[in-house]
Amino acid sequence: MNGEVYPTGVGLCPVPIRFELGQFTGLTIRAGLTEIQKADLGRKYARVDRRPLDPPPVVKATFCEVIGDNRLRELEHGEIQILGLLCTVDLFPVIDPDSPGTRSGHKRSYSTSSSSTTTSNGYSPTTSYSSRSTTNGSGAPNDVIHWVGNIPITESSKVTDALVGATFVQPQFIDLESKKALIFVFPDLAVKNEGTFLLRYRMFDLFSKAEGRDDRPIQAECYGGPFRVYSTKEFPGLQASTELTKLISRYGVRLNIRETERKRRRKTGNEPFPAAQGEKRKHSSRDDDDDDDDSVWT
Repeated sequence: MNGEVYPTGVGLCPVPIRFELGQFTGLTIRAGLTEIQKADLGRKYARVDRRPLDPPPVVKATFCEVIGDNRLRELEHGEIQILGLLCTVDLFPVIDPDSPGTRSGHKRSYSTSSSSTTTSNGYSPTTSYSSRSTTNGSGAPNDVIHWVGNIPITESSKVTDALVGATFVQPQFIDLESKKALIFVFPDLAVKNEGTFLLRYRMFDLFSKAEGRDDRPIQAECYGGPFRVYSTKEFPGLQASTELTKLISRYGVRLNIRETERKRRRKTGNEPFPAAQGEKRKHSSRDDDDDDDDSVWT
């Protein structure tokens, strides 16, 4: 990202923004992000064995013009220029502060099947911060930016450095539910650590400028649902690709497509004898998993 303009101006999100430069010049725009496909699981990243989060995370962007008495008119795909639009992600651990492991000084991941996908209006860090994150006598953190059930997510817990892959992506239009949808796909994200995590998505425009500001404001953000990253030995395998993943692949996005579920192959007592001393052994840790054979990159 050397030489590029990084997004700033979090305070404008998701307040409607009036633009003086760029594709929305002279308009007041309220943008939103919605996670329409969350990752369910991943395998801990290793240089010789990299597996992206599955299914690939996907968010949908919307742009509404504020007109009249704060009425909103959603912009059609022909009114939106995708050149310059970017979405970036941050990674946060989902840790239960009341778990025995945490109280004893060891971080313990918290798993949940519920999704924290936000509405199309995006997520307001200002509102969440002011209403739920004030410091109290119990020593609660004062930088809470999101909640997963009763588990606080704090800005200071961010571990984006543990992400591998493209953390900045460009959007594209697809036909979704009989209309054009502007989506951002993160096809190759992997995580270096085990545990339960979630993603924060933020969208901005390199070529737009808000009135009275010199930076590039974040136009929308949302928080994704939790997912778990396993060690290689504990990795349970992969489900068949979702219909959305298959649909997106038909638009030229390079994705790993599986027609059937691929479970991890468990070792049995009928394993062959180890290779004789001096004989080159071809077996690798990847052979313990039978979830690569019918995957097709498109």
